[in-house]
Parts: sequence; structure tokens; C-alpha cells
Amino acid sequence: MTTITNKEADIIRKVAGNFARHPSQVNQLMEADAEIIQRNGEYLVLKTDGIHEEIKTKLYEDPYLIGWMAVTAPISDIAAVGAVPEGILLSLQLPLDGNDDWLKNMQAGIGDACLRYNSYVLGGDTNFSDSVSISTTVVAHIRSGSPLLRTGMKPGECLYTTSLLGTGNAFAYSRFFNQALEVRFHPVARLTESKTIRTYATACIDTSDGLFPALAVLSELNGVGFHLETPLIKLLSEEARSIHHHDGLPEWMLLAGPHGEYELLFTVPYEKQNDFEKECESEGWKPVYLGKVTATPQIDFVSGSLPIRCDSHRVANLFYESNGDILAYLQLLKQQHESWVSNN
Repeated sequence: MTTITNKEADIIRKVAGNFARHPSQVNQLMEADAEIIQRNGEYLVLKTDGIHEEIKTKLYEDPYLIGWMAVTAPISDIAAVGAVPEGILLSLQLPLDGNDDWLKNMQAGIGDACLRYNSYVLGGDTNFSDSVSISTTVVAHIRSGSPLLRTGMKPGECLYTTSLLGTGNAFAYSRFFNQALEVRFHPVARLTESKTIRTYATACIDTSDGLFPALAVLSELNGVGFHLETPLIKLLSEEARSIHHHDGLPEWMLLAGPHGEYELLFTVPYEKQNDFEKECESEGWKPVYLGKVTATPQIDFVSGSLPIRCDSHRVANLFYESNGDILAYLQLLKQQHESWVSNN
């Protein structure tokens, strides 16, 4: 099978690959969801994320959701490395003649998210523009133990996620293709669950871009693949199942990205599986088992009654092949599905 390069990873390497790394930085480029610097046995953890495309494409129009996601998106990455947030810095671009009610609702979203994550707005920068744009930097720490990276998984390990998947893509589909379908989208960064995950997991990433893009990154960094033993229909959230049943989208499309649900995707050694699940149960939550890590960099899964095997980057690259055109992307997804059907 011909290897397909992860196109997002290629872009990131072209932009940032030649910068000098801090001598105390733990992670190499793309090796973690956040940037980690070791200091005297502890770790300083930093993450910057932005709400730009989501506003520009009108995926996010509700000001409360914009504020909530401006905080939740980077803190989800903090959770993926097992850190605890201290506070955030906000960089805002706002219209000079902006609506006061709109601004108040966005501020409420930011404030409620900070309250949820026991974090604070430390400061930032405000500028003025014709359109709204928000970038958030989270400052976090790890006082004891080691951070979680995206690297370190091995064939035979168990693949889990913190909850059911597909809500992010279901929400995007409802916004762009069928607004008659109402999908509630209010993700919560999994800071609480990450405390347990950090004790057992060998590698972790969040699903902010969807399941298949996350698997593509893990595959490239670790030189592995994945056998998804659980049929995809059983991995879909209630919102994603609703889209699947109403509009007939194949299950895998609702996991394809690029807009995810901000769960954590991680691996646990087989010998620790029972202890891990018991501890999760004692804490009142149940991880979702997906399957196993494999030695060959490909993904095997069952969507509907269709068994599929593909290069680990095949699904993730479709959005980049569409040049970000949402209509073209949907057509590429459908063409890929037809190709798999005809080859079975």
C-alpha cells in the first residue's frame, strides 16, 4: 500500500519545523497537544488556540458559544497532556461599533468556561477590526509526575476515548447542510478524566479535529496503525446518530473531521486495562473502548456492514484535498465511500 503523507503535518513542519527548540522543552514538534518546559522537576505548560475559521465560516455565530469555545479549545489540549490550568491570556479583535448585547454574551461564555475549569482571565490584548477573532493562550502546570505526549504507544495496546464521538461533525453538518436539524454543541474539556488517564496512558491527543485526523497524527508519530474493534455505530454520540439516521450519512463520515468534539483519545497497555477501567468506574465515568494499536500504519474499521481498511491518513487528508471548500469536502467524502463500496 502506498503511504499517504499527513498533509496537515506537512504544513505545520513547513511553518515551524526550522525554529530552534527551547533547551528545556520536553516535546518535539507535534509530539504533544501543548508545549511543555521542564523546570526544577515541575513542568510549565503553554497552549495557544484561536477561534477564527469557525467565526469566518459562520459555524459559530452564537456569541456565548464563541466565548465558551475560546476557552474550552485550548484547555482541552491542556487536559490532553495531563496539566492543570492557571489562567488564560486573551487576544481579541472586535468591531469598533460592536453590539453591546453580543459582547456581553461572549463575555458570559468566557466567564462560565473559566469558572468550569477553575481558571482566570489574566490579561491579554484588544484590537479592532471589521470582524471578530479570538486567540487564547493557557498557562498551566504539572507539579508531579510526567506529562502525557502523543508518542509512546505500542502495538497491542488498547485504544480508548473519554466519551462517544461525532457531535462536532454532526453540529457542523447541521449548520452547513441541514439547518432544520438541531444539534446541541457544548463540549467540556476533560480535565477531571485526564487525572486518571495520566496514571495509565502511554499516549494521548484530543479529538478537536475529529477521530480520524487524531488517529492519523498518532499513526505518523508512532509508526503504528489501529484496528477499531467496536463498530462505528456504537461509537457515535446521540447527536451524531440522529444525523446518521435522518440524512443517511455513513457512520465514518461523522468521525472524519475537521470539526471534532474535544474528547481525549488515548492508549492503555493491555495488562493495565482492567485496573484502569475499575478506577474509572469508581470515579463515576466510563471510557469508550475503540480497539487495538497495530504494527502496520493503516486503519481497519466497520461502518454499517462495510469492512474498510485504508491508509491511516486517507480520511484525514480529504478536507485538505478539498482546499477547505465545505461543499467539495462533502462530495469527496461521498466519493470515497462509493469507492469503498465498489471495492468490497
